[in-house]
Amino acid sequence: MTPADELLTASRLLLDRAASAIHEDRLTWATGNTLGSKSPVVVDDPEKPSVLIETYAARLESVNRYVALLGPATGLALADWLSETAAEVAAVEGTEYALHPEGGTSKAWTAALAVARALNTGS
Repeated sequence: MTPADELLTASRLLLDRAASAIHEDRLTWATGNTLGSKSPVVVDDPEKPSVLIETYAARLESVNRYVALLGPATGLALADWLSETAAEVAAVEGTEYALHPEGGTSKAWTAALAVARALNTGS
């Protein structure tokens, strides 16, 4: 698989997962607490949540902040970045400007490839 293929594969995976996590066009998630037990949660709408991810231990609220940060809006933006980078990398494959698997001509391309590989491995 070429670096451009890896980038495009990760972009498609992330786009699919982010799109499937969107309900009622809610792209951002927020942290909060349940009304009864005050358990830490991540919700897609604090007033009327349809997505509610609960953390049972208060000490894990940092996990909720992380999940909220990486909600659908971030996933869609990352998917777009990976797709655009894939197109740039594909345009120069086979030239002296090609991105090589061990690191390439652009630090941004190398960073995008690292993100893509982490996504493709974790899928």
